[in-house]
Amino acid sequence: MTRPMSRVGPFEVLGELGRGGAGAVLRARDPAGREVALKVLLPGAAPHARKRFLREARALARVRHPGVVGVVDVSDDDDRPWIAMELVAGETLEARLAREGPLAPRAAARLAERLAEAVAHVHGAGVLHRDINPRNVILRAAGGEPVLADLGLTRDVAPTSQSRVSIEGLFLGSPGYWPPEQARGDVDRIGVTADVYGLGATLFAALTGRPPFLVGSLDDALRCLDEDPPPPSRLRPEVDPALDALVLRCLARAPGARFPRRRRSARRSAGCGAAAAAGGRAARSPGSWPAARRWRSSGSWP
Repeated sequence: MTRPMSRVGPFEVLGELGRGGAGAVLRARDPAGREVALKVLLPGAAPHARKRFLREARALARVRHPGVVGVVDVSDDDDRPWIAMELVAGETLEARLAREGPLAPRAAARLAERLAEAVAHVHGAGVLHRDINPRNVILRAAGGEPVLADLGLTRDVAPTSQSRVSIEGLFLGSPGYWPPEQARGDVDRIGVTADVYGLGATLFAALTGRPPFLVGSLDDALRCLDEDPPPPSRLRPEVDPALDALVLRCLARAPGARFPRRRRSARRSAGCGAAAAAGGRAARSPGSWPAARRWRSSGSWP
C-alpha cells in the first residue's frame, strides 16, 4: 500500500481530491496558509506522462484569466513534479447537471458565452484545450461563474513551440464530447475548431442534460464520425431555434463547417477561432452569441 504523502515541496498535504493513472490532485496548504489544489505526478509514471505533465505546467503558466483555473507555482522537480493551482470552491457543471438537470436556456447560453471568452484567452496564449466538457467546467460557489479546468490534454500552438506530445494510444479527450478528428486520432487536424466543438458539446449538455452522443461502447464513441447529433430542441422543445442552429454548427463533423476563424497569424487566429463560437466575433465584446443578441434586444437577457 502506498503511504499517503504528507508534504510535497513547500506544501503541507491536507487530503486527496482526485487521482488518475499517472497523477493525483491534492488539497494542500502553502507556507503562507493559503490552500491550493496541488497536481502531482506519481512515482513510476511513464516518460510520456511526464512530458504531458510538464507541457501542461508550461501552458498553464502562460494563461491568466478569471475564467481559467489559475496557477500559483510550478516545479519540474526530478523526483515529483507538481503544479500548484487555485483551489476553486464550487462544483463541476457535470455534477450540477446530474443533481438538478438541464439549465434554463438563457442560463446555458450565458454560461457558454463566458466559456467562449475563457477559451479565446487560452487560444490567445497559444494553447489548445482539447477536452472541453462539463467535467472540466467548475461553477464557482460564489455567483456560479464558470471556470475552465484541466488543461491536461493541452497542445502548445505558440509560434515558437515545437511541441507535438500526445497521449500514447489512439484517443484524446472525452468520449461523447470529442470531435470526429479527435475520435479518429487525427492529431494534425486537431486545431482551434476542436475546441469550438467542445464548446458546442458543453452547451448541448447544459441545455439537455446529456452529451451529444451517448456512449456505452467504443462503437458508440465513434458515432460522431458518421452521424450528426440531434438538435437540442428534439430533446427539449423550449430551446430557441437560434440556439439550436448555433449548437449544430459548433458540432459540425467537418472542422471547416464550424464557425470560421480569421486567416491571420496562428496565434491571432487561434484566439478568434474559439471566440467565433460566439457568432464570429473577434474575441472582443462579450454577448455576441446569436441567441444572446436576440434575447438582449428583447430586454429579457439577465
